Amino acid sequence: MVPVLNNDKKMLYFSRLSKLGVKQEIAITLHEVAEVMFTSSRHCRTLLNEMRDLRWLEWTPKAGRNQRSRLYLVYAVDELKAELAQQMIAVGKYEKALALIDHDQLLFGQLLQNTSGAVQREGRLHIQLTYARSFSALLPHIALRNSERFLLRQVYCCLVQCDKNGVISPQLAHHWVYNAELQRWRFYLRPALTFHDGSTINADKIAELFNRLKRLATYKTELAHVIHISAINPLCIDFQLDQPDPGFAGLVADVKYSIQPYSQLNATTAIVGSGAFRVQEHTQQYLRLQAYDNYYGHRALTDTVTIWQVASPQISPSCIREIQANVVHKTSQIRSNYAISSLERDINSLEQENSPEQEIGSLQQGTSSNDQAIESDQKSRIEYGCLLAMINNKTQLSLLQRKYLSQLLAADKLMAELSKSTNPIEAIPAYNLLSNWLKITSTGTTAQPLPSKLTIAIFEHHTLKECAQAMRVLLEQAGFECEINVYSFEELLQKASANTLMEDLILISLDLDDNLPTSVFHWMLSNAVLNHSLSVDARDWLQTKLINIRQQQPLTHYLTELESISTAMITEHWMIPMLHHRQTLYFQGVLKGVSINVWGWPEIHDVWSEEYTNI
Repeated sequence: MVPVLNNDKKMLYFSRLSKLGVKQEIAITLHEVAEVMFTSSRHCRTLLNEMRDLRWLEWTPKAGRNQRSRLYLVYAVDELKAELAQQMIAVGKYEKALALIDHDQLLFGQLLQNTSGAVQREGRLHIQLTYARSFSALLPHIALRNSERFLLRQVYCCLVQCDKNGVISPQLAHHWVYNAELQRWRFYLRPALTFHDGSTINADKIAELFNRLKRLATYKTELAHVIHISAINPLCIDFQLDQPDPGFAGLVADVKYSIQPYSQLNATTAIVGSGAFRVQEHTQQYLRLQAYDNYYGHRALTDTVTIWQVASPQISPSCIREIQANVVHKTSQIRSNYAISSLERDINSLEQENSPEQEIGSLQQGTSSNDQAIESDQKSRIEYGCLLAMINNKTQLSLLQRKYLSQLLAADKLMAELSKSTNPIEAIPAYNLLSNWLKITSTGTTAQPLPSKLTIAIFEHHTLKECAQAMRVLLEQAGFECEINVYSFEELLQKASANTLMEDLILISLDLDDNLPTSVFHWMLSNAVLNHSLSVDARDWLQTKLINIRQQQPLTHYLTELESISTAMITEHWMIPMLHHRQTLYFQGVLKGVSINVWGWPEIHDVWSEEYTNI
């Protein structure tokens, strides 16, 4: 490829030429061209030959004085700028590309999508993706949405990790011991661990981190039974409990217990993690992660991952949760989303997001029994959790009223209404919190008096909006007026924590992580919206049940015990399960090792490309 980074002056001359007309044959003499370009005939001939080599134009000179040659400009000026900017983006010259297109953010976003994927620069593999919204700060101790929690797993490690079956395996700790008689857990650290800033990770720092977490409101319930945390030596942390907890190791495997410097709990500056990738830069426009060479495990195959915030002009930014990536000049892609309809596929095809050619890799081991793989050109799975509606206790509805409301808004009816949309959601009805749990069906009930006007609270989330609108239709068909109030994710949680969320129904997303048993347990124990919605008696009942599980059951038995609690809450009509999303990952044969994980994202640390590997 001819170098494009020193073509500023050529662009000036080309823009002068464009006044003659573009994409049409022009009969003209060399002297006339030179006059238009404000240069000598000799220099003009050189410029024309160089632009021809760059394929900006076609130039067929005719021999002889005053003979008219053929000139054909292949691009309009704006088209050429976009083409050059796309080439600059492909080699990581983002600022120059943006300047070349006069800081046109919409065009820049389209070019990012066209150039996304895997590319090798100086022997290192770089991944570029686009995403429909910017990310919150990657801090484990604040409430985060699904994609941010996926990114936490890339940036941080925990003491240990927990899989979907409750099996514990090492991370920063290589060994752990539970003394049931003394109600004490000890974790033994690997030697020579470091944070991303190069500072040492030792038992003293981790003990101080957990002692400070205990004082935060969002951790008090979960850590209430931990009475003392200390460092026995630089590589051993001791947790003293006041009650039995054979599954405590699973608790500290959650993303909110990721190991970070304790000073970061009060800081909002640079993010310092402990995982496979470090945060190189995080702005409203993009997030850039770089592989951490001193990571305790295997270094990531990908050197850098840059995720740009790009809103699709065709679809509302929150319409689908998606990642897009096209490998340069190959129109290949990594793409992960909750909902892809035929209409969206048609739109995406216009954006050069072509259908994948073949399947690569395998599904994550963390998939549930209901996960499915479409073998031809994509990976697909049913998410662990679901979308659900909480019936707010503040409404003071009786059991019969809650049952009637649940009947009006049953999952089958809701999905039937959602299917009428021009942009249908790919999902299955939810009859329990997890798709492989007992299917709860309710016997019919006679109509009950309900408030003439019912209110629904949601946070900014496309599918929740669709569900709320479908609920409005179903309620209005039954003769009830309905009002929908939309909050930001943070505002909804704040109002729930402050006990000021007064709507009759609260629609939320139960997003679960790779540590499935403890994800469900944590949600039931300390989720702000769930606890806000329940009555005092219901909350006390739930807390008692959960504490009994924690005291008496090994982690591998959690899901069985939690299923009965979920079933009871749905039978009491405290909540209405709505749907389980189908998560889908599309990709092409250029990328190797691509698999879909529980968050619906590709496993970015394992991505590699055969094309860039010397064999």
